Amino acid sequence: MNCRIAYIVIFSLLAIYGCGKKQGVDPLRRARVDGLNKDAFINRYRDPERCIDYSQQALNYIHDSLPGYADGELRALNNMAFAYFLTSDYPAANQMLDRVEKKIASVETRSAASPMENGDIEQVISNLLRARLLQRNCQIADSYRLLYDIGRSRILERNDDNLLYNYAQTEYYITLLTLNFHYRNGKAQDVMSTIREVERRRAELKVDYAQDMALNYALAYGLQSAGESLKALDYCDRNFEILERLSNMRVTGDTVNAFCLYNYANTLQMTATIRKSMPGPVSPDSVLALYDEARRCFFDYGDPYQMLGGVTSTARYALLVGDTLFAHDVIREWQALRGTWTPFAAPKMELGYFDLLIRSNIAKTPAENRRWYEHRYEIQDYITRNEEEDFALQNSLDMAQRRSRLMTIFAIALGGLLVALAVLAGLLWRNTLILRREKRQLEKAKRRDVERIANVETCLSVMRHDVSPFIGYLRNPNLSTELRDEVLSQLLRTFDNIKNWTSLSIPSGLVFSASSFVLQEVFDDVSRMVISPKKGVALEFEPTEAIVLGDRLLVTIMLRNLVNNALQHTGAGSVKVEGRVWEEENGALVSCRQNFVEIIVKDTGEGMSEEQRESLFRADRPDGDHGFGLILCRYIVKKHDDNTRRGCRIWVESTLGKGTEMHVLLSGR
Repeated sequence: MNCRIAYIVIFSLLAIYGCGKKQGVDPLRRARVDGLNKDAFINRYRDPERCIDYSQQALNYIHDSLPGYADGELRALNNMAFAYFLTSDYPAANQMLDRVEKKIASVETRSAASPMENGDIEQVISNLLRARLLQRNCQIADSYRLLYDIGRSRILERNDDNLLYNYAQTEYYITLLTLNFHYRNGKAQDVMSTIREVERRRAELKVDYAQDMALNYALAYGLQSAGESLKALDYCDRNFEILERLSNMRVTGDTVNAFCLYNYANTLQMTATIRKSMPGPVSPDSVLALYDEARRCFFDYGDPYQMLGGVTSTARYALLVGDTLFAHDVIREWQALRGTWTPFAAPKMELGYFDLLIRSNIAKTPAENRRWYEHRYEIQDYITRNEEEDFALQNSLDMAQRRSRLMTIFAIALGGLLVALAVLAGLLWRNTLILRREKRQLEKAKRRDVERIANVETCLSVMRHDVSPFIGYLRNPNLSTELRDEVLSQLLRTFDNIKNWTSLSIPSGLVFSASSFVLQEVFDDVSRMVISPKKGVALEFEPTEAIVLGDRLLVTIMLRNLVNNALQHTGAGSVKVEGRVWEEENGALVSCRQNFVEIIVKDTGEGMSEEQRESLFRADRPDGDHGFGLILCRYIVKKHDDNTRRGCRIWVESTLGKGTEMHVLLSGR
């Protein structure tokens, strides 16, 4: 992922923790808390232990120096809860969530001494994590009740522009998909309707790397459960693409590697599950290799829940394809490590594990096998009771919805007249919207006409300014043939620039076609197009590996004008063209592999005065030495900036008598 997207993510996180105006809270101290919370959030997947440490620092600072900052405290508690969830420390996670509820209740019962603007959405985020904890404990009815209440509350729809709400919306869909495709016997149409809703709203959700991959994983699992294997594989491929981009970023330390390792293992395991269920011939060895690689990655990451899942999936498939010895090795490796952890509540995962133990015939004694059967029965009974509660809850909610529909029909029957009036009002409103839309279209067309007229006026003005000197030369009967040919060549070049200008600036003309292209190819094209340099003037193109995001044709036109202009004003010496790659950091350009591409055309010609530099790109400048081409160049750069929104620009550096450097900054890939 390129540097620009990384900056977007960082600033997005800053917006999450700094949203809203916090009255009564010192802004500098708040900024310190927000910074710690931001670091904690970024590290929630990369390094949960570091996330917990940053969150605890934020809580300590709030306690010591900023007791009125309720929003910062809630964010820190929710960060800690999520980190404990990822490390399978469920008691600690529940403790943090309980503190969130107590904090919200205590602030709401007091006066405005401790303002809290994000209490509602932080409560939703807390409840979403609690729903996940309930799912892992197979308390699916309670989990669904929480999700149902969140959906009915419509809190997530109150502020679509607040990134904290967008984060919660994404977590809501991830949690809902996880419940339906993994923890409950949900109806296939319920799973698919949720998936379709997520796919429809995907573009609206502002997510970071972690949420993006978690949502792709949830969609892949849901689609695989519904039998749409090819689409499921497509979402797995998206995760692999994200991981590949992350691996190319210049980031030091092991935390990013751990973060990538977790998602890489998840996606490998999901890919193996999809391929195993796809019709047609499948290589058992390749599927088993995927399962085993995912298991090893989970062991390296260290989350007990994911480790058990990796062991169960790998050994179960090994038994399925007849590789009993390998299955036994995997199970024994887990048994050797399992005693080092405190038992955790994950009944569904444990049920699969005891099923695996019984099927593998790995028991050393009949008593051990009997004990496994007893554990399996206890877990199965617990899960069954929870599934029955969930079934009863679904029936209850379905009945409530049917009653609601009947009441709605009855109300519609009694209020027919009101409905008719509402329809009439709707028609009137629709007509009003149509009239407004037509008005906006007319205003837009008017603005286009005004722009077209302005461009034509500019074109005519500059044409008159640049063509007049050439006409004066041509009217001179004593003009030599050589000079006449040179004047005609310059005149044709001016008309060519005017043609390009009109194609670019008139709305019905040339369309900007964005693509990624190698700058060296443009250098090669321009070197073949430009007029041969004067005797004693060397034209050099420095090799470059830069890749530009823009319109190749327009960049070629622009560079050709800049090179021709430099050659025209260089009597002796050289004209050099080079491409550099930069990134922007704190308002300054620093060297980087990709972000911005700078094109430099440097000559050893006559140079310019300060007055000439200031009027260089103006159509009404007092001298016409640089011709119409530079105005066209400026317009091409503006076209790139309008379409890429990256701050593309053109400028000149020159000293009178020492030469000139033309600089163009474009977007890199």
